[in-house]
Amino acid sequence: MSSKKIKNNSTDSKEVSTRLKNKKSNGTRPDSPSNKESKPEIKFKKVKKISKSIKGIESEISHIQTQMKKIENDLNTILKFIETGKKT
Repeated sequence: MSSKKIKNNSTDSKEVSTRLKNKKSNGTRPDSPSNKESKPEIKFKKVKKISKSIKGIESEISHIQTQMKKIENDLNTILKFIETGKKT
């Protein structure tokens, strides 16, 4: 029975040491050179995505402005018809 306890304790200690190693390796990952190299690429992708979104918004604004100008012209035409109708 005592030998079984020793075996269980040794596996428990191995599991604990493995967990500690994993925690340490996870903690040091942000400082690793491979992650530093990938960060600019990720930032570039984010900047590119944001830039694309801004261009899309600018395009939508331009389209809305064009529609508003058409509406203004239509309203001015309607006002002219109303004014000429009242005069005659």
